Amino acid sequence: MSARRCVILLTSLLVSILAIAPASAQYSFDWDVPWQGAVKDMLILEDFMTELTNTSAVTDSFKVTLVKDMPLFWQATICEGPVCYPPSVTEHTFILGPGESTNLDFAITAAIDEGSGSSIATVESLSDPGVTETNTFTIVTSGLDVLVVDASEDPSYLAYYEAAVASYPGTQGSWDRDLLGDLSAADMAGFGAVVWYVGTNTSSLTVDDRVSLKDYVAGGGSLFLSGQNLANDFCSPGSPSYTPESRAWFNDLLGADFQAANAGVATVYGAADDPITAGLVLSLNGGDGAGNNLSPDVLTALSNGKNSLTYNNGGPTAGVRGAYHEGRTFFVGFAFEGLATGSQRDALMGDVLDWFLNRVAPVGAEVQSPLLGQPSVTPNPFNPQTSLRFEIGGSQAAHTEVVIYDLRGRAVRNLFRGTLEPGPRTMNW
Repeated sequence: MSARRCVILLTSLLVSILAIAPASAQYSFDWDVPWQGAVKDMLILEDFMTELTNTSAVTDSFKVTLVKDMPLFWQATICEGPVCYPPSVTEHTFILGPGESTNLDFAITAAIDEGSGSSIATVESLSDPGVTETNTFTIVTSGLDVLVVDASEDPSYLAYYEAAVASYPGTQGSWDRDLLGDLSAADMAGFGAVVWYVGTNTSSLTVDDRVSLKDYVAGGGSLFLSGQNLANDFCSPGSPSYTPESRAWFNDLLGADFQAANAGVATVYGAADDPITAGLVLSLNGGDGAGNNLSPDVLTALSNGKNSLTYNNGGPTAGVRGAYHEGRTFFVGFAFEGLATGSQRDALMGDVLDWFLNRVAPVGAEVQSPLLGQPSVTPNPFNPQTSLRFEIGGSQAAHTEVVIYDLRGRAVRNLFRGTLEPGPRTMNW
């Protein structure tokens, strides 16, 4: 009897211990982050508003830590509850009861230096440091010469594009399409050129993306598009992303169509008669490239496009430069990041950007009309706004860019890029 009683007592003790021991997963929170990226003018604050909720059954203390990855003079701040802290504060702790919520807002303001910058915010439970989450909030300043858009879902590719763009004089920024979200035509309107790549993830070029890109180019923008099998998937009936609309988009915007899968060659040449790319020789794989040109598409240049790159020397079409309304496009049937060397990637990117930004060669008949006299600015200096007056001469419409520069000679705002008819004009800034 006594042995039996002992067993019962030990069992009761074990149950009691289990009942009072804290569960290892009792601490938790939910961080609602509606958006993480924005295109903003210089000196205009973007406030990323988020909400943190303690989803555990006990009161918990939390710490938010901010790491700034941005140009020197940019400002980044934390707000929690009703209090916003100065930029020097990069850590903040607070307490939330069970089910209680608070706002966590992260403001970024670009100053002096154009480009892109991020606030990398981490929230952790102080009761259980293993309960943690990190989010990155990014702004890109409008008016840059080039915006690189990563829609590949492979972070290793971005370095190939950023390095090639950096080899060309001008300002640049980068946008992670998967992390930062959609870009509208209005978002892109201030950029001289957009370099958009999908790697091997062709399905990432959504219907909304295609509408925005078409509107951006129609308004005078320039688009360099690259992706392995992109033409095949969007223009070949039976392919996974094909629709009549997707093919029409390629035909209208890019001046290109799909001809055949897998060119089966290793080298691309600039078309001998092309004023942009003549003399280029590009190896599709090997070297320090991404090695993802496994089946490059053979293209056809349509009436609104020009054969600019060929497989082998004078073979089938590998790249097409086109014109759509007021803008320009350049599309390649292979993955740009797969090119074998940095010098080859720099050369192709430089030729394309020259054609986009400096208009070094015409699309069909392109007539430049002169600017009559010197533009006037009234008042000058100004606060808070000024009026710019100028006159386009000649008898035909002219491609026109109106850019504001600071005293250090850097572009701070692109007021207009497109076509204007002859005559006097006034623009306010």
